[in-house]
Amino acid sequence: MISNLFKKPEAQEAPDVAVRWYASTESKRELLTLRHDAYSKAGLIKESPWGIFADAYDELPTTITAGLFRGDACLSTLRLSYFTIGSERPSLPCEKVYSEVAAIKAQAQGTIVELSRLAMDPAITNTRYRARLYAATIRAALVACLATDARQLLVATQLKWRKFYEHALGFEVAAPAQFYPPGDVPVVLLSLVVDARLERRMRRNVFFKIGEAEIAEMRSEIAPLISGKSA
Repeated sequence: MISNLFKKPEAQEAPDVAVRWYASTESKRELLTLRHDAYSKAGLIKESPWGIFADAYDELPTTITAGLFRGDACLSTLRLSYFTIGSERPSLPCEKVYSEVAAIKAQAQGTIVELSRLAMDPAITNTRYRARLYAATIRAALVACLATDARQLLVATQLKWRKFYEHALGFEVAAPAQFYPPGDVPVVLLSLVVDARLERRMRRNVFFKIGEAEIAEMRSEIAPLISGKSA
């Protein structure tokens, strides 16, 4: 639950923003519809007659997907793809685009998680609100990664969001910008090692400060969803 990130003091009766996690086998119609609407609005894909946008990675047992909801309305969504040492199955979407990922996997010290397919409701046009929603979505993913003992995070992001990842969390460039489908937009691959430096950075950032109780709650919620992450 993300309780008060978006509430104004004079509007405390507004419903909370809640995070819901989905296994690859669960219906994600609302999330995939939001992804379709956001990507088509941005000109990254053509509108589909089915009104959803998905790819093969959405169906892997090593994938879970988050949706941030206010009531019944999905505001944003983000996908997490897991790679564990010893797994031979391609499970990270970025490895099809960046040749550097092969070396990252070979040198892995533990579980790697890629954050991908972030989308927000295109009807939300307030720039400040969208920035807070973006950060809240990344924060939810970060809690999930900590709860599943991830050792390294990867994200392929448009250049306009690069500074956010670098300054807020300490991500570093792992591969230069490539055209990451869908869309003809340069996307850079960033990497973050989960270590004491990240913990210190989170302690200094009030928004990203995450406690053990929150991690434990998230662990009990999503552990059953990613039983296939070592497959």
